[in-house]
Amino acid sequence: MVIGGDDLKKSLVHYPNTATPGQLGNTVIFGHSVLPQFFNPKSYLTIFSTLYKLDQGDEIFVDYDNVNYKYVVEQMFEVPPSDLTVLEQRYDGRFLSIITCSPPGTYLRRLIIKAKIVDI
Repeated sequence: MVIGGDDLKKSLVHYPNTATPGQLGNTVIFGHSVLPQFFNPKSYLTIFSTLYKLDQGDEIFVDYDNVNYKYVVEQMFEVPPSDLTVLEQRYDGRFLSIITCSPPGTYLRRLIIKAKIVDI
């Protein structure tokens, strides 16, 4: 998967002014979701359609700048689209926030996956 750019049809989007993967702070990544039955792992329009299936303790691997990072899911929750607190930086560790629409295929809420980096 490609992280970067500003077109959710062509890549995942790294929110500006948030940490890059592996850095101290909160890396925030956005991606699309649609109804799960239309999930296609090769399409950025559907890439996060099954994100809701993650559980606490699941692992997320991010390959960025030729370095592989491992994160472990700590929290999953939903917020209204107007809640921007999920973009906030914190500098007491290296974190990943993945954001998509919820329920998949709607714009009603945002599903937030919070993960913390662990050693590989």
